[in-house]
Amino acid sequence: MSERREHMSGLRGALGLLAGAVRGLVVLLVGVMLAVLALQVALRYAFGIALGWSEELALLCFSWATLLAIALGVREAVHVRLDLLVTALPRPLAHALDKFVALAVAAAGGFIAWAGKAYVVDSFGATSAAIGYPTAWLYACAPVGGVLIAVFALEHLFMGPPAPPSVALPGGAPGR
Repeated sequence: MSERREHMSGLRGALGLLAGAVRGLVVLLVGVMLAVLALQVALRYAFGIALGWSEELALLCFSWATLLAIALGVREAVHVRLDLLVTALPRPLAHALDKFVALAVAAAGGFIAWAGKAYVVDSFGATSAAIGYPTAWLYACAPVGGVLIAVFALEHLFMGPPAPPSVALPGGAPGR
């Protein structure tokens, strides 16, 4: 195995670990969001008690989970794609178009990170109304998500898409 291939394999493994950590964080954030919203609904309808902080926490979790999940979607190539043109093109042109799309997605991720940084900087010193957390925490999801989108798109550009994650189906049958 050449040194370059070993380096790419190590990088692919590191990106896989990063994607796994991001996936776990998305699951945690969605779980917290759903639990808080369910608690809010139950308390409001069963006891007439409204939590003043639940919507802020749910928004924080939702914002982070959404941008992180978008980045995972880029890595796993699960976003909607019209491939009518790509399948009609000769293989070399289709490959070039795929590379161009990966570059465009990386540029979009970079823009999201750059523009999101401005929101974070502008929000320094401000806190949320109910919980009192720094609002920079909320806005930080844009630069973090943008960087992850760009990194995963560049992975596609230079190394091709990763192998899909293996999922065990009920009964032990291998999944996707």
